[in-house]
Amino acid sequence: MSMSTNSSEGAGSNGDDPGGTPANKEQAILSKLFFDEEDFLARLEDTIQRAMRFFRLEKHSGRVVLTDEAKGLKVRNQIRVLLAGRYFAWKLAIVGTDKMNYREIAVELNRPASGISPELSDLIREGDVVRDEESGLASMAFHRIDGTLRELEQAKTFVPSTEGEAPAEPRRNGARRPARATRMDPLVQSMLEKTVDLSEYGWVKDLNKALDKGLAALFIAKEKYSLDAMSCQQMATFLTRTFPVKVTRGAINMAFLEVKSQYVAPTSRGKDIAYTLLPLGRERLLKTVETVLSQKEQEAEAEDV
Repeated sequence: MSMSTNSSEGAGSNGDDPGGTPANKEQAILSKLFFDEEDFLARLEDTIQRAMRFFRLEKHSGRVVLTDEAKGLKVRNQIRVLLAGRYFAWKLAIVGTDKMNYREIAVELNRPASGISPELSDLIREGDVVRDEESGLASMAFHRIDGTLRELEQAKTFVPSTEGEAPAEPRRNGARRPARATRMDPLVQSMLEKTVDLSEYGWVKDLNKALDKGLAALFIAKEKYSLDAMSCQQMATFLTRTFPVKVTRGAINMAFLEVKSQYVAPTSRGKDIAYTLLPLGRERLLKTVETVLSQKEQEAEAEDV
């Protein structure tokens, strides 16, 4: 006479096995493996809040735009931030893949490709980044992103920004040497040394948006100095030295990235990117200036009444 048995050990058993783990307790433990959507979404929200400290995404192109804080990170960490952003751009279906090659990374970070390749290889070797065996392209797995962002928040891996004055250098005895004066950009220096009447451009100080200020710098450079292109740093330096205008390289850069090639055309110039004013950019600037001057006239008339 044969006795019936379960097809698999412990499967479908609701009773408690003598001397073993009670079935209901076993089920409770195993149920922790179930996907908890609410918990996942809560953690995703935390990750996104953390990510916004280091990058944003262009809505239409999916391009990853590093924040000023991220730009102060070491190159290897900028690569990690860029690939993390690329993953989210892919998840939003703005770009077709979350993978990038080292040349694409170099362009996005405005770095020489020769400096990106060894850093990327190290990240792949250490497991922070994954390389696709078929295409050779690099990407960052989702489960690595939050840990990477947390690490960057906590780690003291920030290096001084090249923008503005250099920080004071510590001496061996602990005292700090005075900061060295920042060298003036040769192109901007030559512009400032020329005797040029810029009184007709007094409206520059009334511009509010960084985009318009950048366009104004390119417009004046072309009209008065016969210069076809300038970098964001050159624009910022020229404007702040020539007019009482507050604007930074980062602000102009972010503004130009958002409009892509609608108003300006980017061109690679060594380790930097220079911009040329396009007809639509000129048209936008002139309309903005017209509006600014009209508002000033109306304010002046109101004061006279």
